[in-house]
Amino acid sequence: MNTSCDITGTDLTSELLDGDPALGAQRQGQDAPSGAPPSNTAPSNRIETESGSRILLTGVDSLYLSYAGELKPDVEQDLESLKALAQSDDPQEQAGAVLCTCDHRFEVKDKGKGRYPFVLQDGVFHLQLSRAQAKSLPMVYAQIGSEALTRTGVEYTAIALNNLVSVLGTTRAPATVSRVDLCADFVTDVELEGIPRNAWINRANKRSSHEDRGRFSGLTFGMGGALSARLYDKTLEIERSEKTYLYDVWCEGGWAGEYPVWRLEFEFHRTVLREFAITTVEELLARRADLWRYAMHWLRLVVPSPTDLTKERWPNHPLWDVLSTAPWGVERGEPLTRTRKTRPPSDKSLFVNGIGSVTSYMAREGITDFDEGYRRFLSDAHEYHRLQSQRTGKTLPTYAREKVQHKARRFNTLLVTDLSPPAGDSSGSATG
Repeated sequence: MNTSCDITGTDLTSELLDGDPALGAQRQGQDAPSGAPPSNTAPSNRIETESGSRILLTGVDSLYLSYAGELKPDVEQDLESLKALAQSDDPQEQAGAVLCTCDHRFEVKDKGKGRYPFVLQDGVFHLQLSRAQAKSLPMVYAQIGSEALTRTGVEYTAIALNNLVSVLGTTRAPATVSRVDLCADFVTDVELEGIPRNAWINRANKRSSHEDRGRFSGLTFGMGGALSARLYDKTLEIERSEKTYLYDVWCEGGWAGEYPVWRLEFEFHRTVLREFAITTVEELLARRADLWRYAMHWLRLVVPSPTDLTKERWPNHPLWDVLSTAPWGVERGEPLTRTRKTRPPSDKSLFVNGIGSVTSYMAREGITDFDEGYRRFLSDAHEYHRLQSQRTGKTLPTYAREKVQHKARRFNTLLVTDLSPPAGDSSGSATG
């Protein structure tokens, strides 16, 4: 297998154009000015206002692309073999289910997804691949990770994906955009939880409120439809997702960590994209502002009037006016190499959650000194596995090595050959 890779109008739009001259100007390449002028070094991603609300970042959070074509025969054969390894009962064989290509170490999943038999994943791309004889399916259905889209931008990440796909198979046409999520991150002094229900006007007439550990976390609108929206506390979500790379990006937009950051996100599926004549990545980049402007009419936050019963005439809330001016200028464009291709656990996961077994052991044994507790924990662990080795055939070093290889596959960090057993590791002797 060759693993070398060089990375180098409509109903909806007519409806908007009729009532929004600024959008008409955008369609002719005359974007209405907003925020700081875009540049190659300082993307247009920050707006200062007098309303107490400020946009820190705009961007594409998720992008799904599909490629028509056929897998190369040797690639399909490799994937069949790697999937069989992933399904093996032997941990050593499972650890070998890794596809190395284009500077990626993809975990090959043991199961397909839907009608796609092969699934590959690392920190940048999630790929679903069909067999060559499956003529009705795209060859590749790909999701690009949010960190790559945020750091590197759509254009250059898509180029890297195009080159990767060209190594896996033969394409018949440019990638088709199947779904895109546009987002704006912002801070505000508006109490979002206290906004009355009738202040939200949504064409889907479907709204849900959410909490996280008893704290208001956001709202969703029209979920499950061709167009939907999420408004949520991104700082609260990061406590779980640990996507802390956003902290640096927000700081560039003027955030100092003093306020929670909220995200407004719209999810556009193929039905809506077709209405905007968006098929390719190039068309998406040219029409992002059109999509955002339409979405800001599809969902509105308004100031209810006690005298006017016609909701459509209610004025926008000042926060909505700010978010409506979200800039869609030059992307960040950092090198893709700055985006982690790996999916390692965070330091918090390792050094807070990860020592749970040791502290539980210390509590059981009545030990308060951590160094003593860790030393005794390790000694008893060796002894436990030595006794179990008569049944399992595995000492603690052997057991740990298998776990490391298995997790390295999931984290896209090491190859199985990176951890060959040291000479003489078969005795199972315990050390303290």
